[in-house]
Amino acid sequence: MCIRLVRRALLPLRVEAVTAFALTALAISGCDQEPTSPPRAAGSERPEGTIGLAYACGNKFLISNRNSFAVKVTWGIRGTDEQGVRLLPPVLPEDPGFTETEVETAGGGTLDLSVQGQPLLSHSNEGRSCGSAPAAAYSGAASSSSEAGEWSAPFAMPIVAVHLHLLPNGKVLFWGHQAPQLWDPSANTFSPLPQPHLLYCSGHTFLPDGRLLVAGGHLQNHYGLPDAQLFNYATGSWSPAPPMARGRWYPTLTTLGNGWVVALAGRDQTSTPVLTPELWTGSGWRKLSGASLSLPYYPRTFLAPNGRVFYAGELQRTYYLQTSNAGSWTYLGDRRYGNRDYGSAVMYEPGKILYAGGGRTTNTAEVVDLNQAPQWQWTGSMAFARRHLNATVLPDGTVLVTGGSSGTAISDETQPVYPAELWKPTTGAWTVLASNAVVRVKHSSAILLPDARVLLAGGGEYVGATDHRDGELFSPPYLFGGARPQITSAPSTVSYGQRFTVSTPDAARIGKVAWVRLGSVTHAFDQNQRYVPLVFSRTATGVVVTPPTSRNVAPPGHYMLFVLSLEGVPSVARVQRLR
Repeated sequence: MCIRLVRRALLPLRVEAVTAFALTALAISGCDQEPTSPPRAAGSERPEGTIGLAYACGNKFLISNRNSFAVKVTWGIRGTDEQGVRLLPPVLPEDPGFTETEVETAGGGTLDLSVQGQPLLSHSNEGRSCGSAPAAAYSGAASSSSEAGEWSAPFAMPIVAVHLHLLPNGKVLFWGHQAPQLWDPSANTFSPLPQPHLLYCSGHTFLPDGRLLVAGGHLQNHYGLPDAQLFNYATGSWSPAPPMARGRWYPTLTTLGNGWVVALAGRDQTSTPVLTPELWTGSGWRKLSGASLSLPYYPRTFLAPNGRVFYAGELQRTYYLQTSNAGSWTYLGDRRYGNRDYGSAVMYEPGKILYAGGGRTTNTAEVVDLNQAPQWQWTGSMAFARRHLNATVLPDGTVLVTGGSSGTAISDETQPVYPAELWKPTTGAWTVLASNAVVRVKHSSAILLPDARVLLAGGGEYVGATDHRDGELFSPPYLFGGARPQITSAPSTVSYGQRFTVSTPDAARIGKVAWVRLGSVTHAFDQNQRYVPLVFSRTATGVVVTPPTSRNVAPPGHYMLFVLSLEGVPSVARVQRLR
């Protein structure tokens, strides 16, 4: 027998403290094969159900509720007597994953979900291992620095670094609730800056000329400002930009191939969700009136090689946003895991995205390749489940994960994760590295520095949390792998497709050349970083490098240029402007 779920009329449904509400119900019909979910053609819009079902790992499933009230559901394993009931809590605007309720079954079959006897959803058991943490990982049993890397001692910072940005001059701009500060890593000095408006909980990304665009901000929790500001790294000063049409609290900003910027999601001055994206055109904002879509806070979005904006999460559904004309969304399919709220996503190669952790709470990770028809695939699982982690792409193309909590609360400081982990794209495997010293969960941040170390900072600034006004520097294992190659000269400005020469006394042993876009991170997501490997050839005195020709592969702006030895040891970067 085969069961297929198809859309039907709306049915009344009684739930806790609610007499009735309209729910899209599903009916049973015969079929020839055994799908576990309704077939949907790529590009078709998925029915907007209010209950979700996803497979996690082992015999674990995740049931989610997008309603503002609790819902009681019944689950069962098909063909067996195993069943149960779950009361799904109502959704919270700041944390959609809060409603994900885990069901772990005894058997390994397909899980069927129903509400008041009406079949609703089904999902097969994919038989994926949940993994386990190495027993020695927390005990400090990691081996040498060449294998595990090395953390500096914590150093004081004037404020909590909730928002963290690497500027083209190598300095680091950061802020939280307090006014911004500027850190000069070379001198280890901090300088206060004026605060043009309350920048906390804003979105941000870099423009082609190196200025930082900051849009939105904080009135109070869940109430956002429409203000926009531009920070000029050369003068160290702010200038106002035209405001957006509506306020945004927790928005994401994504730079496009033409240098424009799209602002997505957030809540406005009345705490109403902002469904319509806005485009920064260089002189003002334009609404994409044809592209309304409800998205969670700080959506994980990326410029794709085809010029569209890819929404990777936090919700399980993924989309393309077309930003031309009035704009439009196209549904692409679902990720493997359920909600990955406060997980971290990064473009580790052009068009290739890693999404790790998040949810309630998972160690799983998955990847997608936007250079072809997007289809999410599992990759290796981390040793530790984490949310509020930071994923940072490194000069060698690996991805470093730091901090986070393995607890299931919105932010749980009682279950911090200290060991860093390193993901290798060529194998999909994770390696547990050295442990940092400070709890880094919600409101922590991490960026790659030009010297190839990673700054991990912040955490706190929410009710009941400890404010961490300090930072730690991580030296990845590659910094202990031998002599570092040197860049003696490189052009400060380069053009698309136009070759340029990098002088180095180590030309014969250069094995890789790459760009890493400057970081601009908050709330477990870097809105600006991406990794671009570069084609090169060796000469007697250097390397000749060919930049990409596509602005969608490498948006205009500033990048750190690294050359790496055959052993994978990176140079100190030179910052270049691509225009």
